[in-house]
Amino acid sequence: MKNALGRRVALGWSRERDLTPQRLWPLLRESGGVEALLSRPEAELAARLGSAARARAAISAADDARTDRWAAEVERSGVHLLTPFDDEGYPALLAEIADPPFALFARGALDRLSGPAVAIVGSRNATHYGRDVAASLARGLSSVGIAVVSGLARGVDAAAHEAALEGPGGTVAVLGCGLDVDYPRENARLKEGIARRGVLLTEFAPGEEPRPQNFPIRNRIIAGLSSGVVVVEASRRSGSLITARLAADFGRDVFAVPGSVFSETSAGAHELLRDGAILCRGVEDVFAELFPALGAPAPAPLPAAARPPEELGQEARKLFEALRNEPEASAEELVTRLEMPAAVVLAALFELEGAGLASESDGRYRLRR
Repeated sequence: MKNALGRRVALGWSRERDLTPQRLWPLLRESGGVEALLSRPEAELAARLGSAARARAAISAADDARTDRWAAEVERSGVHLLTPFDDEGYPALLAEIADPPFALFARGALDRLSGPAVAIVGSRNATHYGRDVAASLARGLSSVGIAVVSGLARGVDAAAHEAALEGPGGTVAVLGCGLDVDYPRENARLKEGIARRGVLLTEFAPGEEPRPQNFPIRNRIIAGLSSGVVVVEASRRSGSLITARLAADFGRDVFAVPGSVFSETSAGAHELLRDGAILCRGVEDVFAELFPALGAPAPAPLPAAARPPEELGQEARKLFEALRNEPEASAEELVTRLEMPAAVVLAALFELEGAGLASESDGRYRLRR
């Protein structure tokens, strides 16, 4: 059963730029709920909110019929409106963070919001390796019913969404704009696919354009929805590092995938590993930390065709040639034989697997024939 007063107030607050979750949630918790907050004297609220106008807007939201008309119009367009004061629908993990959104606009299969979820985030300027790794991880998670959360950006995000749609877990795309705004434009077709077989989610009302300040706000939703966040590739200034920091603040596990030490797109991920992030060499590492009862997943489907070795990075090509001369080898043996750093070897092996050129069993790597 829905809390009608709480829903109306939450939707009303979501329409006021000055009544942000960051400003109101501490007061809500201190008061003991919506009704208790609304019963406080206006002067007291003005002092706490730093403005008489904010206090009046907070109180008047309870009786603003315009909010009901606006909400009905939004829902007629096929958009679901979710608030944290509803008894159902609003994601439980997201409701646990310090400042959950007062309103979420959603389109698609809402059941994706009630099951387990893991975020995969990374560089917009992802390498072949980064996209392959993101797809491999997303495919493995989705194959066992775990939803993959990301931000619909180009690069790592897009690769993760596309692969996750192949399995029953599906995907949740969290936008930094209104649902009716196509951003980035090259992902418009992917967005349509997610609306049919996954979930599109945003805190921003229809018509809201993507602005730089929207994306850190969006990133807290990605982190809040997820049991853990995997950073695949990230430069030192990547927004993915904001998502990782927020996840850590929320008490969620942060994973990082190693990459080439020569690649700027992996510098941020390597700094996360230095600072204590969990090493992610494959989906098995995510399962071991977050879902140990699942064990190892069934092997993910291979790419339709293996990528030509010529398209690999320099380190991955060296390992490819080494494995052509040996039936199989462990990562440790390859480190010794090639005199390469362990992190570089692990990253190159991950690239070979993602390209469909190598496979691993019991810690031994071999080329696919």
